[in-house]
Amino acid sequence: MNALQEYLDQNGVTRYQVAKQTGIANTTLANAVKETKPLSGQTVKVITAVAQTLGKTPGQVLDDLIELDEDNLK
Repeated sequence: MNALQEYLDQNGVTRYQVAKQTGIANTTLANAVKETKPLSGQTVKVITAVAQTLGKTPGQVLDDLIELDEDNLK
């Protein structure tokens, strides 16, 4: 599973909720959670939108995603 999609699932947030709350296009989010999209390919725009929705800083979200991605590689 894509790390970003797994992160959204763990936090009980849908792509629709992120799009609705931040104004980011749902297609942008759909592309960001594709199975083939690596974490290193995520954009600041997407990370910032997720952070805004969760009430976190982009840095916190990125740290969480990096940890999740590393755990998935083990």
